[in-house]
Amino acid sequence: MSVEILDASTICNFLNDSDFFTKSIKESFTAIDSNHDGLLSYTELASELKKLRVIETHFGIDDAVLSSDDLRQLYEGMFAQFDHDGNGLVDLEEYKSEIRELMLAIANGLGFMPIQMVLEEGSFLKLAVERELTTIVSV
Repeated sequence: MSVEILDASTICNFLNDSDFFTKSIKESFTAIDSNHDGLLSYTELASELKKLRVIETHFGIDDAVLSSDDLRQLYEGMFAQFDHDGNGLVDLEEYKSEIRELMLAIANGLGFMPIQMVLEEGSFLKLAVERELTTIVSV
């Protein structure tokens, strides 16, 4: 984890750098795809969301206070957001599209005033900051 400064332009520039964004998506997708079949199952994606502590981090809810049914419903709802065609699996394009939408939502929430955030190593937000720093240094 590290404290970084970012704003909406950091995220938008990351998304608009098609090569870097696509490479980042493919690396993340491959890491989550534990059986290497080129598709993410509910189990694979939910496992990743649990490791990232999505419920606690993004919703402010300690998952220990939720019933197993409530947790299952939350994770199924998140999975459904990724599974655009409803076939029970998430392909690379669905994953990429949903991550793009999530990142745009974060950018819209941040606006253009720089803020400090604690970011997980390897997260898409951290990658956006690293990309921005590399771009600044190479100019």
